[in-house]
Amino acid sequence: MQYLLMLTGDGDVPAWTSLTEEEQGALIARFEEFDAACAAAPGVELISSGALQPGFTATTIRRSGGTRVVTEGPYADIYEGLGGFYLIDVPDLDTLLALSDTLPPYDMELRPIDAME
Repeated sequence: MQYLLMLTGDGDVPAWTSLTEEEQGALIARFEEFDAACAAAPGVELISSGALQPGFTATTIRRSGGTRVVTEGPYADIYEGLGGFYLIDVPDLDTLLALSDTLPPYDMELRPIDAME
């Protein structure tokens, strides 16, 4: 089953800009560990991943009554903290939960994806 793993907040991780170069390197190493753990896990495929630019760079589209309204900024304040994502195919949620322990201790949302046929 495919899941979207969203890094939704800082959790126990200090802001990137407040980290030393060494601390940033250690954080990057945790992401690399996750990638390696996914590659080594049977039945797991890391499809895509990425870091997102800050929320203020987002563009939001709302549609109502046939009208499109475009605004600058994230859809809601909660999405301001959305910092990155992984699109991953795993055998089950328990596998993803175990793999997520390899990542830095960010807050995360794991959302299953419905297959579109």
